[in-house]
Amino acid sequence: MKFRIFYKFLIAISIFTLFPLIWLGSGLLNKSEEAVKTATKEMHLNLVESFKTILVYDIVNYKNIFDLVNKMFGYVNDWGVRQGLLDNIIKIYDGVESISVINLKGEEVVKISSNKKQNLSKLPSFAIDEASKNKFSIFFETNSVKYIFFQNNYFIAVDFDSEVFYTKIFFKDISKASFFIFDKLGNFKISKNKLEEIDNDILAKVISSGEISSLIKFQSLGVFEKLIEDKKYLGAVCCVEELKICIGSIQKSQDAYSYVDLAKKQAIITIFLAVFISLIGSYLLSKMLIRPLLKFIDVSKRVADKDFSARVEISTNDELEELRDTFNKMIEEIEKYSKLQIERILKERKNVEAVMYSTEEGMIMVDKMWQVQLINRKALSLINASVEDEFHLIGKDLFSYVNSQEIKDAINLVKSGKNKIEISISRGGGVEHYRIEVTDIKIKDRDDLLGYLITFYDITYDKQLEKMKDDFLHSITHDLRNPVSAIKGFSEFLLKEIAGPLNQNQKNMIVSIDRAAFRLLGMINNILDIAKMESGKMELSLTRFNVVEIIHRCVDLMKILGDKKNISFVIDAPNEIFIVGDVGLIERVYINLIGNSIKFTPQDGTITIAARIEEDMFKSWVEDTGEGIPLEYIDKVFEKFEQVKGQKGGGTGLGLTICKYVVEAHLGRIWAEWRANMGAKIVFSFPMNLSKDEFGRIIKVT
Repeated sequence: MKFRIFYKFLIAISIFTLFPLIWLGSGLLNKSEEAVKTATKEMHLNLVESFKTILVYDIVNYKNIFDLVNKMFGYVNDWGVRQGLLDNIIKIYDGVESISVINLKGEEVVKISSNKKQNLSKLPSFAIDEASKNKFSIFFETNSVKYIFFQNNYFIAVDFDSEVFYTKIFFKDISKASFFIFDKLGNFKISKNKLEEIDNDILAKVISSGEISSLIKFQSLGVFEKLIEDKKYLGAVCCVEELKICIGSIQKSQDAYSYVDLAKKQAIITIFLAVFISLIGSYLLSKMLIRPLLKFIDVSKRVADKDFSARVEISTNDELEELRDTFNKMIEEIEKYSKLQIERILKERKNVEAVMYSTEEGMIMVDKMWQVQLINRKALSLINASVEDEFHLIGKDLFSYVNSQEIKDAINLVKSGKNKIEISISRGGGVEHYRIEVTDIKIKDRDDLLGYLITFYDITYDKQLEKMKDDFLHSITHDLRNPVSAIKGFSEFLLKEIAGPLNQNQKNMIVSIDRAAFRLLGMINNILDIAKMESGKMELSLTRFNVVEIIHRCVDLMKILGDKKNISFVIDAPNEIFIVGDVGLIERVYINLIGNSIKFTPQDGTITIAARIEEDMFKSWVEDTGEGIPLEYIDKVFEKFEQVKGQKGGGTGLGLTICKYVVEAHLGRIWAEWRANMGAKIVFSFPMNLSKDEFGRIIKVT
């Protein structure tokens, strides 16, 4: 699947524009979020610090006033005057509900109230103790806040309305934020609550948390964030050491950071808008860049379809215009070259056709898809096609027009990788023999495959001559067998001196005659055996036997010949390998193979006979340390009368041919392995379990 260049441009431009944009936007968003959060925390800190400052200033202010009042009390002993002085203070300062003079027992002895109620009460002992110890104390009641000032031998207590106190102390505000006061023991005092869900229990949990306890312990100022009942809260705490209290602020994190969320949403919208604009720009830019290339591609396709009138027409005022001019000029040159090539191809085609039609061989030229390009009349007749079909076949699949099943099967075999095969065709009341060969058609000095040339070589006369030669040879060997047998028989009679005594010279001559007759009789028997094998008249007598015993017996028989060259024999096999086969023929295979090795193994050489069982197959080989088989004879040595030139080993060249027929009769195969600078190695194998069917044919038992 192709990935179009337009999408490559689009992706590349988008990456180079979007990535920096998103990276920069997300970075700025994170930085601004951190800055806003930090500013929010600092705001809470500043608020509680300012609340502390106002509270301390207010207390100092009142303390100074009551220090002055205390001095005035020293000058005026009349309590009526003193009460008037205190009454004026109530009128001057907003939020003061009452001013009391309290004795050392905590009992109010004088009380001036804004609502004129003079009900006297008594302060708790802990408030009196705190004021006596620190000269000042602050006491929180349900609806009021009481300042207690110690003046030598009495106390002055000022009651403030709690709402006025809140307004005066918590003079600044934060949206949806609450403020509260607690003592250093963690006891909650009062709060100005703007959050409906924050009750005193939640504030008590906040105050008792570890973060605030640590701030109280070290009398410090700090910010806290606390998760309470699945909600997160932000706040700050400031301790007022001289009053032994702490001022705190609290706000839901969601409300505190609402501006952050709003800024984040706006930033995200801005980023998405920028991304959208960038994508549109990338798309338009990619279109602008790719449009000239698409015109080049369109013209290239037309030129590929042999339309040389096509030209690229673009106007970009850049290097692409130079490419346009060069490309159009190239098309003109290709058009000229194409015309020359067409003339040349037509001329060469005529020459090829002349060669194909003048030869006696059948020839078919096909392309790589096995579609017919040229076919001569001989090939037409072989595939049972008429002369009129010649032009209809061009460009068509060859196999759809082959009517002869034998040829179709043969071409399929060739197509599957076998480049040479022989077939027999029944034609005109007779049988014709052809060798089909396939050769690759390639451009000269290049490896580009253009197609295949299928050639039908008529070998009918060669087959007939071969048959005549074989028939003649068989008849001659039959005719020679009787006289040679007679010569051998009479030579044996003479050697036994049945016809009379012989001198030594006569005996030597008759021994030579007997040996020559024996050798000639062996050659004749080999030829007759091959004739039987070729005609299928040789019957196999199958038995189950230990083939290792046969190997030992053959080595013992041939050892006499090997001893003349001091040849060592090595048997590489287990003690027992039981197979099913013809004992006599298998023994003959080993005799022939060992005999060949003895002929070509030099003095003091070694012959190895090995046997194995491999995947239900019996495999055996005979190798020696002789000259070896040349590479060009690897496939020829099993043909009749074929011997390696230059090697003087004697024999008729029929031994390996007999081995080949015997192994193939056992449904096996035999081959020679080529080994550089090493001796010969002949290998054969066949199935372990053989049997005969009801027709007497050899089959493999599974």
